[in-house]
Amino acid sequence: MIAAMGWGMLAVVLIASAAVAEEPRIAEAATEAWPMARGCVEGTGRSGSILGFPLRESWQRRFDKTSFEATPIIADGTIYIGDLDGTFHALSLATGETRWKFKGEAGFSAAAAFVAGAADSAGGSPSLVVAGDSFGVVRALDAKTGEVAWEHERDGEISGGPSVVVDPSGRGPARILVGSQDASLVCLSAESGKELWSHSIADQIRCMPTVVAGFILIAGCDGRLHAIDAATGKPAGEVAIDGPTGTTPAGLGTSVFFGSEGGTFYRIDVAPRPDTNHSIRWQKKPAGGGQAYRSSATIAEGTAGPLAIVGTRGRAVEAFSVADGNRLWRAPMRGKVDASPVVVRVRETGRNPDSAVIAADTAGRIAALRTGDGTVLWEFDAGQGFTGSPAVAAGRVVLAGEDGTIWCFGRTE
Repeated sequence: MIAAMGWGMLAVVLIASAAVAEEPRIAEAATEAWPMARGCVEGTGRSGSILGFPLRESWQRRFDKTSFEATPIIADGTIYIGDLDGTFHALSLATGETRWKFKGEAGFSAAAAFVAGAADSAGGSPSLVVAGDSFGVVRALDAKTGEVAWEHERDGEISGGPSVVVDPSGRGPARILVGSQDASLVCLSAESGKELWSHSIADQIRCMPTVVAGFILIAGCDGRLHAIDAATGKPAGEVAIDGPTGTTPAGLGTSVFFGSEGGTFYRIDVAPRPDTNHSIRWQKKPAGGGQAYRSSATIAEGTAGPLAIVGTRGRAVEAFSVADGNRLWRAPMRGKVDASPVVVRVRETGRNPDSAVIAADTAGRIAALRTGDGTVLWEFDAGQGFTGSPAVAAGRVVLAGEDGTIWCFGRTE
């Protein structure tokens, strides 16, 4: 084969293969669902949905005497979200009508997570929605009825959404990963809520756990990125950063991307094993920095390679080159961008689908920006601020605001 091909052609093939290998697949949520805070366990904040712009308002619904900080999740045509006064809502994605609600004793500031069941099979289990509250209670609710399936108590508030992962053996029930402000990460059986293992760090955990390259990754308030072996729950390494963070690392290949309270944005390589001396691929503190990152990053394709896009408290959305950390564009917003942006595909007549990033700020502006250069494709003034992030599924964008209003936007036909 080599003789027939020739060494020159072989070299070209090998170079091309190496180039392809440098472009890992970007994980994303399925088109019809947004089952956890950042869409998928890799934390990319990316949806498979294709949207046409400008979007139109499908519906809005105001809930009196309450507020939302959580990111909605979406599954099976239903929106699931808890409010700060302790009511957990299941709403129709199509109309916003209530399907059921659960009243707890404490508020919900974190997103829930959806666990698909197998109720149609003999001996199957129902789908569950798992949510943690400010008292540290993690509950699994029947996704169809809202009935409590199990409860598990932690010693601190749950302020980061759970992640759902498969059993390492491939034979057992799914597992729930959830961090809390008691500085612990716990792994629970999705079937029973039984604690399988836990891992503690030196300070609070406020992020959704990310799973990349066989590691569970948490960016902690102790100023470190922690890696835990996903199969065993044993510590696998850590990387010191410039200060605390509560953002969820976004994974691409064997790297993660996130910002800190100190205003530094990182790319950290976690394979073969993360450590402070070798794992920081680059770190950037943009000019005029000092503005904290409380938004988690999202990953998008770019013309010259993938981008990490993130909101900043400096009232902007920024895009960094994954390869070298260069800031490629900065799009101003009206308010601080604490809500985490989401990437979607864009349907454009006569063109292959492009992509856009949807961001919301504390001044109530929602904007869709072209990922290539940050130009505005669509914007909307909700008249209220957003702390929770957008959720995208089935061609719809859902946001929940600080004044108790849930907004749903859909395709322009």
